[in-house]
Amino acid sequence: MWGEKRSGALRLHRFLFVVTALSLLAYTAPQPALSATHVAMARFTSRVAPADEYFGRLKMSILGIRNELRDLDQRLTYSPAAGPAALGTAAFVEDAIRDWEAKYPADPWLARSVYQLTHVYAEIHTADGHVKAVSALHWLVSRYHSSPFCNVAQSEVGSALK
Repeated sequence: MWGEKRSGALRLHRFLFVVTALSLLAYTAPQPALSATHVAMARFTSRVAPADEYFGRLKMSILGIRNELRDLDQRLTYSPAAGPAALGTAAFVEDAIRDWEAKYPADPWLARSVYQLTHVYAEIHTADGHVKAVSALHWLVSRYHSSPFCNVAQSEVGSALK
């Protein structure tokens, strides 16, 4: 009787040892390296850019981009003479949007941001502002032609150039 208990306990210890050893081996075994294709595919699985990712030279978040576009629009609405000064800020916002688009090309919020940038450039009544407005309009129409913002932007840029 005593021998049966001892052999049962010994079997249990062996079983636990084998399970522990196998789990350690599985944990410490080398993992296969991911190829560049796998990494690229994993990067594009998300359609929408996260709010805590930063884009462009100024490392702007999507919320920062949206806020800066709104602020530029307000500044140009109430002080049209501030247009030349707003060109630099708008260029940094454009850089951030282009970086965002490169990383998340299917993000549904991009069309609106490109439209808002086009609107801001159209409100800058200088030769550089008009060139930037036409360039942003071309970007909007070529990449987001099915967006409802295209028609609105075309009429805004058309009236700004007159």
